[in-house]
Amino acid sequence: MRIFLRIEDERVAAASFLTSGCPASIGTSSAATELLIGRSLDEAAALSREDYAEAVGGLPKSKLHCSVLAAAAVREAIEGWRGDHAPAEAGERAGAAS
Repeated sequence: MRIFLRIEDERVAAASFLTSGCPASIGTSSAATELLIGRSLDEAAALSREDYAEAVGGLPKSKLHCSVLAAAAVREAIEGWRGDHAPAEAGERAGAAS
């Protein structure tokens, strides 16, 4: 499961997903993208597997792992964005050589 985010002003402007799995996995991925839109990155990162399970009306015990996967995919997407957009080190900004 992968979640893709478009971030504008530290908020989720758009979200999409790619998953190959059971209907619960697809539904949870879709619900995750809906829950994310409009949230700040911190708000999005704070969403839990319970939030994703609740968004699809609950999951049977045998499918709870789908909500865990959604939460992990969201965290990975946010961490990836933050890593790509981290402020440069002071030396890098100034063009300093070692």
